[in-house]
Amino acid sequence: MELKKLDKAVLKLWYVRAGIVALMLIGVFVAAAIILSIAGASNEVTLAVLLGVGIPVALLLSLVLIWPVLRYRMFSWGYDDKRIVVKEGVIFRKSVVIPICQIQDLHRTQGPIMIILGLSDVTISTAGSNFDLSTLTVEDADRMINELEESLEARIEEQGREEI
Repeated sequence: MELKKLDKAVLKLWYVRAGIVALMLIGVFVAAAIILSIAGASNEVTLAVLLGVGIPVALLLSLVLIWPVLRYRMFSWGYDDKRIVVKEGVIFRKSVVIPICQIQDLHRTQGPIMIILGLSDVTISTAGSNFDLSTLTVEDADRMINELEESLEARIEEQGREEI
């Protein structure tokens, strides 16, 4: 089985999400500055608080903007007639193998930004858990669901013939 990389549109989606988080972090910094200004804090207190808030915000901002690229580079996925394999993780690497025979449900979902970018999430349900294979192209998600559905139907028919 050949593992695939995610489409470049995924990186755009992750940057949009990171941008939203970055705006919230900047909002925290600006709110702290406004509160200090309204409260009439001295220059030393203002400087100390803004540094205390600003340094962590700057570090988090840099992490938020770098994380999507790192995550994108480390993510790969693939499937065949026996299993689905997903490898992901930047700091802690995770490899998930889902046997096709254990799949009970397949769901495809999209949010508004995902629709614009032509992306979709696939949720794979087994008896024990759910696994989200996030941000595939709509074509890849539909193809995967159709092929897995055909494989599951063939297996059910085969089991039915064995019982007779």
